[in-house]
Amino acid sequence: MTDKSDTVGNANTTESKDEKDTAPGAVTDVENIEDETTVAPTRLAEILLDRMTGKLGTEGEILERGRLYQAAIGPALQEALFKATGLEIDVRAAEIHTGRRRKLWSDLNPGKAFCTAWIRGWSSELGYFCGTSIVGSLVECLLGGADPDSIKPTERPMSGIELDMSLMVFEQLNEVLKASVWAKNPEKARAAVSPAEVKIPDIEDDPFIDSHSAAIGFNLEFGPIVAPLFIVAPQSVLLKTRPVRHAALKLAEMKAQADWKQRLGKRVAGSTIRLEARIGLDTMKLSEIGRLKLGDVLPFSEETGARVMLRGNGKDIYTCALGRSGHRYMVQIESAAGTDDNWKKQFS
Repeated sequence: MTDKSDTVGNANTTESKDEKDTAPGAVTDVENIEDETTVAPTRLAEILLDRMTGKLGTEGEILERGRLYQAAIGPALQEALFKATGLEIDVRAAEIHTGRRRKLWSDLNPGKAFCTAWIRGWSSELGYFCGTSIVGSLVECLLGGADPDSIKPTERPMSGIELDMSLMVFEQLNEVLKASVWAKNPEKARAAVSPAEVKIPDIEDDPFIDSHSAAIGFNLEFGPIVAPLFIVAPQSVLLKTRPVRHAALKLAEMKAQADWKQRLGKRVAGSTIRLEARIGLDTMKLSEIGRLKLGDVLPFSEETGARVMLRGNGKDIYTCALGRSGHRYMVQIESAAGTDDNWKKQFS
């Protein structure tokens, strides 16, 4: 698709030294910054060969190209996420790291969802990482109607619904990246992402070569939450392809990715919810509770009688009446516990 002369896109790469010094993040790569006069001759020959063939860039080249990708992808991704969710998620440039792909993947994996991706004619060895804190918060807002400013970041294992949400983020990122590297007719370029996971594959199951790569970072800001998002791609494709600045997605492409909401809805409808029935009893003094023994009988509350609150996942659903059918106790649903019966949205 491209040659080594940067034929894709038309973004301006002119930057002053001051701009490079003040841009967010920094490039870190032992291979790029070590004194090549101190390495073994064989190792030095490999580095020189990789640089001559375009597989390995210098620190300055990767930093400059990484900033171009951040400038091209950031605004378009922010727009795409808003169109897909209706929520304002700020996308800002963050760190740029370089090194061998496997090491970058291992360093970025903790606390993040992960997927592989490919863009035909550009690269089949892409890796995406997204912080789990923002994924859970998006699920909470979209399914439970929570206020983004009131959400508190939590670190916990991801649920199936949250993995679906992270896949939505990765799909939007992949479409924006595709539009950035395919300046002409991006809608004709094929691209896809793998199912989201919480762990990178073991080295024996890793299908990709351990290429010289770069991790281009962004910060996703949503309410009080700031979560990292990274693209890990071979340096060879980054160096040969100049991205298009702010390559906005077309309406057809946005609609093609919009089915994630239906997937989340099916996940919610198919979720297994543990129910519990709580019965209010009369109040007792602490001294009386301390004298309780086996065989004591406690009465129902005089005010509510045998009223039962049906709960699921710690949330009130219905008020019920206690009854009995044969040898089994039952509850009969009487009314919704909340102001409406649209309680499914609370289960995230």
